Amino acid sequence: MSGQAWLIFCAACAVVFALPSPLVFSVASYAGIRGRKTVFASVSGGALGIVTAMTISAIPVAGLTYLPQSFVEIVQWAGLGWLMLFLLWTFATPAAQAANADNDNLPGKSWSGIFRDCYAMAALRPRYFAFFLALLPQFVSASGNAIETFATAQAAIMLVALAVLTLQALFFSSTLSLVRRMSGNKKIRPKYRTHFISGRAVSAGYRRIAA
Repeated sequence: MSGQAWLIFCAACAVVFALPSPLVFSVASYAGIRGRKTVFASVSGGALGIVTAMTISAIPVAGLTYLPQSFVEIVQWAGLGWLMLFLLWTFATPAAQAANADNDNLPGKSWSGIFRDCYAMAALRPRYFAFFLALLPQFVSASGNAIETFATAQAAIMLVALAVLTLQALFFSSTLSLVRRMSGNKKIRPKYRTHFISGRAVSAGYRRIAA
């Protein structure tokens, strides 16, 4: 990729990593509740989990280099559309579960526990895997070396993730305020079962009054 393409790639990753998410909330919470001594464990675990998600998503994307260019263009346009939906979904859904809680309910207690918690939150959830699955095809070229490109992308993503998560952990107060504000402004629609139970309760009350 050219220098301009790498700049766009890193900027897109930095924006997504900076958006309020459960990982961002956990990293900031560990720093705010357990102290800044946990920053290295949470940030390194989260960054390595993001790189793991990118590596897994790069496996099917590498196969695009062996497909016709017309098909690759279709995949690229579909990826762009999904990236737009991803941004809309991020701003339309709660940023983090239990974002208004101030109690120490974090699962990680030791250094290794914090590392594993942040790593699993980044690597095992579909958020970053789906993001890279849509982003990486935009930079795939049939004439380029896919393995070399993805290896360089891994290093770039690791550096960007470390930088962004470190800033969010060091300035945890601002990060938590942003996540809570975005979560507080979003309302989760109750499930249909809740509506059904409420309707049954109201109907039963009316019948009791009528009787």
